[in-house]
Amino acid sequence: MKKFFLFFFCFFLFPFSVYAGSISELTVLNGTLSRTFESDNNTYSVLLDEGETTLKLEYLCTDEQAQSELLQNEYEENASNVAKLQVTNSDGTKETYTFYLEKEEVVPVMKESKKEVTAKVNPYLKWYVILGEVLVISLLFKVLILGKKRR
Repeated sequence: MKKFFLFFFCFFLFPFSVYAGSISELTVLNGTLSRTFESDNNTYSVLLDEGETTLKLEYLCTDEQAQSELLQNEYEENASNVAKLQVTNSDGTKETYTFYLEKEEVVPVMKESKKEVTAKVNPYLKWYVILGEVLVISLLFKVLILGKKRR
């Protein structure tokens, strides 16, 4: 029983904090978080917006006097791309949140062609026009001239 009172007395005389998660709220400003943020989950994937190369976060620490630092925050092609948010609480405990940075692969729908478009002209077009003219003239000749003679 003495041990219980001693523990109870020490607990109130020297209070300590246990942080289940050093961050209570987190928002990604330039991308999409893989799932809803939970303070006790320390690993996430982030799909960065097009044109972004660094992770931008807005977060709220549970310890008002905590110090935080975003490490390795640079996206590079064909690299590991892991950003880490390290939070050091006022009691000296450290917690690290890991963000795997990803980018959406842009696949072109069509390839551009640099060929110039040239009009293709049928080489026999001239002869088709001449043949058409001859047929029209001969038809008019038959109707107008030969048709009058029969009457």
